[in-house]
Amino acid sequence: MAIKMPDAFSKKKRSQIMSKIKSRETKLELNFKELLVGLRFRYQLKVIGRPDFASKKLKTAIFIDSCFWHKCPKHFRQPNSNKSYWKPKINGNVKRANEVNKLLKKEGWRVIRFWEHEVMKNPKKCVDKVKVNLYS
Repeated sequence: MAIKMPDAFSKKKRSQIMSKIKSRETKLELNFKELLVGLRFRYQLKVIGRPDFASKKLKTAIFIDSCFWHKCPKHFRQPNSNKSYWKPKINGNVKRANEVNKLLKKEGWRVIRFWEHEVMKNPKKCVDKVKVNLYS
């Protein structure tokens, strides 16, 4: 059983920290965008599920899922405080991502999802995976 640590910040401070987390135009997305130049992807194109990158012509959607917000099996840690809020919130994100995958695939789209840690560790490998998916 894991030892539960109290939050190092007050509720007010934690709220302030969490409010600073951006959902758009993150450094990770913008850096990845530079690596996709020439592959005909658009950034945050209005498509089902709001993928981070998409190409209507190639019918391909790319998502970069945050390890926290999308419950990465490798890095996710359930918050100890306010569990009644966080558990349904995070599980809802995971469920919505699965539903988006099904909807896009039903419409004939390819869906490529990367974990935040994959893109941070080796962005070139992720771009290579995109290329393989496009030309296979």
